[in-house]
Amino acid sequence: MVFSSVNFIFYFLVIVIALYALVKGAYKNGVLLLSSLFFYFYGEGVLVVIILGTLLFSYYYGRYIERHRKPVFLLIGMIIAFAPLIYFKYTSFILANFGIIYQVTLPLGISFFSFQAASYIIDVYRGDVVASRSLVNYGTYLTFFGQLVAGPIVRYETIAKEVEVIRPYNEKETYLGIRRFMVGLFKKCVLANTLGLIIGELGAYDSGLILWMIAISELLQLYFDFSAYSDMAIGLGLIFGFHFLENFDHPLTATSVRTFWQRWHMSLGTWFKDYVYFPLGGSRVKPMRHVFNLLVVWLLTGLWHGAAWNFVLWGLYFGSMIILERYTSLKYLTRIKYLDHVYTLFVVIIGFVFFNHPDTLTYISKMFDLGCFIDPVAIYYLESYGFFILIAFIGATPLLKKIYQKVSGYRYFRYVEVAGIFLLFMMSLAYLVGLGFNPFLYFRF
Repeated sequence: MVFSSVNFIFYFLVIVIALYALVKGAYKNGVLLLSSLFFYFYGEGVLVVIILGTLLFSYYYGRYIERHRKPVFLLIGMIIAFAPLIYFKYTSFILANFGIIYQVTLPLGISFFSFQAASYIIDVYRGDVVASRSLVNYGTYLTFFGQLVAGPIVRYETIAKEVEVIRPYNEKETYLGIRRFMVGLFKKCVLANTLGLIIGELGAYDSGLILWMIAISELLQLYFDFSAYSDMAIGLGLIFGFHFLENFDHPLTATSVRTFWQRWHMSLGTWFKDYVYFPLGGSRVKPMRHVFNLLVVWLLTGLWHGAAWNFVLWGLYFGSMIILERYTSLKYLTRIKYLDHVYTLFVVIIGFVFFNHPDTLTYISKMFDLGCFIDPVAIYYLESYGFFILIAFIGATPLLKKIYQKVSGYRYFRYVEVAGIFLLFMMSLAYLVGLGFNPFLYFRF
């Protein structure tokens, strides 16, 4: 069941909100926990035992490690917490490198809830949070359907004060949550899915211009798809009284590769920074050790996204670019107005070719093949889709947000806003019904 589906919007969500409103006090978390487990079971069936096992282990081990703070117990906890992720996500990849074919079904969202469980155990071990005394409350944190299968990666400390108490109904935040959800639904159904259709139509051609159009469209599609899910997750959190941290901050307007990754999938970047980068020494070490620390983090970032060599290369590519920006004259390029944006977009577009195409080097070489760059077909598709791609790119910038902030203070604007949200919903619904099943791209990670 995906957020952008009739079953979720008109059946599951309506029933959950109704039940949540009817029950009192601590039973509200019980409704969310059972609803979330059903949500996962609906999509994954018997594989729900994986998240149930992760829930029970991390809850009871958190209680244990709070009383026995020894490094060896933390190591044991990490091994057990990550064992399902390693088995389901990486076994096939590891064995394939030895010529052994062994297929394993990857449970949805395992990368996300494994990282949340691990961060909880680490934070309890460090004394940053107090271990939860309620399995229901902790289970609500770990399994909440709003961000269960595609993030953002929510840390327990972020919502500990909310999940462990009775949350009062807040009309304003409920409205903000619905508005945020509707904006995310529009980004997914109208923008991301339309870009996906464009990519599918262009995929039959390989002239240089078309390959650039595909690469740009793929980056925009991934941005709108994933940021849409994050918007919808944050919106759902507000409806039920949770405040999740932002996961995107207009990354396509970044002026360096480093700042791009400070704005893209921010919850994952923060996770690796706090639990890998800083423990390795961060940047407060000698340059060679700093380079090593960055490469380790980006190798793991690549592997987190997928068990394939193109993801490994993707991670090392971006890690290398960040290192070059830090230690070579390339850093001066990030200080030249306008050129910094052009440079960053160029590097990012090329980088995500690694992400989307296993035959990366062949694809990139064709992008720069001037002998076969422009042909009548490429001109036709540029005229047909170029304007939509441009509009999509503008939508990924803060421009619309700035316009909204300027006009939101006008009298009667609230009525215009409500009408606009309804219009976005109706447009999304039209696309949703027309395209049918349309899973989020990050479900595969």
